[in-house]
Amino acid sequence: MKKLITFQDIEDARKILDLQKTASIEDVKNNYRRLLLEFHPDRHNNSPDKKIFEEKSKEINNAYKIIMNYCMKYSISFDADKVKDVEDGEYLQDQQRRFYDGWVSSKE
Repeated sequence: MKKLITFQDIEDARKILDLQKTASIEDVKNNYRRLLLEFHPDRHNNSPDKKIFEEKSKEINNAYKIIMNYCMKYSISFDADKVKDVEDGEYLQDQQRRFYDGWVSSKE
């Protein structure tokens, strides 16, 4: 049985990838690449802390997988009104509010 991804999983992954509360797919990919380059164990072959870098790389990869899995399953509107709102940032904020409101009301 697949483990459901919780809000806390997403929040932890967001922090690992050093993302703001609102981020684009481009932001996610850029931060992932930057962090992986910084912590990749192959860049630290001679370091006595190589195991730490291996664990950190696994953590970064897992966080990326969680965030991308969440983003890829999220419905995106191609409605003309919604596309216009994206330019203003309102649509994303509305979607984010609805997502967080769902978590708040489901935990009460």
